[in-house]
Amino acid sequence: MKHATEKNSRIRRVQTLSQQRGAVLVLGLILLLILTLLGVSTMQGSVFDEKMAGNSKDRNFAFQSAESALRGGELWLQNNPSQPLATAVGSNGVWTLNGPGAGSWWQSLAAPWSSGAPSVVTSSGIGYVNSQPQRIIEEGQFVRDSVAIGQQQSASGLNFYRVTAKAEGGTDKAVVQLQSMYSRRY
Repeated sequence: MKHATEKNSRIRRVQTLSQQRGAVLVLGLILLLILTLLGVSTMQGSVFDEKMAGNSKDRNFAFQSAESALRGGELWLQNNPSQPLATAVGSNGVWTLNGPGAGSWWQSLAAPWSSGAPSVVTSSGIGYVNSQPQRIIEEGQFVRDSVAIGQQQSASGLNFYRVTAKAEGGTDKAVVQLQSMYSRRY
């Protein structure tokens, strides 16, 4: 009797296996496809985040480099013992007002930076940047702060200068231009 029961259970197992249609296999493949799509979209998001972080770092290098050139121009003005003579071509280190060109010349990323003008000062020694930062100083207005009535003496006041700096980050895609106004009494 035991032998007959074992034979009947084997027959039932064979009948059960022949009735399966592969539904679990199809369900497993669909679940695997969903997990693959989820993994691919997560990787694309990670790559995008990595690019954003790299661009942010690149722009930060450009900003810090331009800030260095800007402060260098202000320091040059501060340490100059006498008022520098401004010229139309900036040969003494200072351009006349709107010297490199008419209007807002500094909005152009090309001139005068690439022209090698004598007053375009290029800094050195800054690492992790595509090219070293440059600066230009323009003479601004003289503003009197004293009144001399009936006397032939020179009035005292402040000389204003516009310092413009341009710098690139780790690539030429991140370009930063900064400007500051600097005043000095000579």
